[in-house]
Amino acid sequence: MYQVKAVKTFYGHDGHGWECKLYRDGKAVAIVVEDGYGGGLHFHWNDHDIPRVECRNRNYDDTINTYEGTPEEARLEAHVLEQPQQDDPDGKMYINADIFVDDMVTTCLYTKDVKKLLKKLAFVKTDGKIYHYKNDNPQTRAVLAKRDPDAIVLNDIPLADAVAKYREVANG
Repeated sequence: MYQVKAVKTFYGHDGHGWECKLYRDGKAVAIVVEDGYGGGLHFHWNDHDIPRVECRNRNYDDTINTYEGTPEEARLEAHVLEQPQQDDPDGKMYINADIFVDDMVTTCLYTKDVKKLLKKLAFVKTDGKIYHYKNDNPQTRAVLAKRDPDAIVLNDIPLADAVAKYREVANG
């Protein structure tokens, strides 16, 4: 239903920032910016000139907040409210629109990294680190199989699985 495209990264004041286009069912609905200054995301809704409607989102204390927003903003907030809660060490964590979009951007950036990595022979060894060789040939694979038979060759698994493994390693 929702996806991000045209993700661009840059250096911001307090770290890395990014900008993307948010799509719903193939239609661009907003430009979203993480400006690298700390704080939340900035949503620039394409339907900002349409009359406001009621939006509902969940606060961190599990109460519902109501405010006026654009129709697309209301659709995104309703979609996010439907998402399952996640467990964290302090109890239940509810996602919000910022977390929802940031997660899609992170996945998009990781996918870009993995595609670049897969131009070489890439694998995860049992030590939990990603390694790569310049050439993917039978001799290299034979040496890898002998030295670390439990290594997971990222080139041999579906892209989505390779991205998930890369994300797991990156998040330690």
